[in-house]
Amino acid sequence: MDIWWLHALTFIFGYVTCKTFYFLNVSRISLKLLKSSRVIYLLMITKALEHYVVSEQVMKNYLKESGQDTRTQEAFKIRFENEVDVLKRHAIRDILRNTPSAFRPGLEFHDWSTAMTYLQLHQEDAYNFWRLDE
Repeated sequence: MDIWWLHALTFIFGYVTCKTFYFLNVSRISLKLLKSSRVIYLLMITKALEHYVVSEQVMKNYLKESGQDTRTQEAFKIRFENEVDVLKRHAIRDILRNTPSAFRPGLEFHDWSTAMTYLQLHQEDAYNFWRLDE
């Protein structure tokens, strides 16, 4: 048997091994990117809600100072709560809809409360994104 077969088999084994490790490394990085993107998305939605709540307080103060009746103030409060609920539902619906079906079993949340639990569990990633101290 010629020696070139041994060289060819060694090359093929090395090539397949290299491709396998490359595939595994890329898969790991892709899953990490998916997790990070979910955390950043949820973080951005919560930041938007924080600003939204501040604007609600400003509007409530304006309604009180301008002498609006309580019915108007209550209508604003109800409308605001409905808008916040719609924003939360749509945010979760959009992230679920845009997650490929192959990755949905790994998704650890399905509604707003479980999404906030997920964000709490991965708060280190969120702090690293904003570069905040705990």
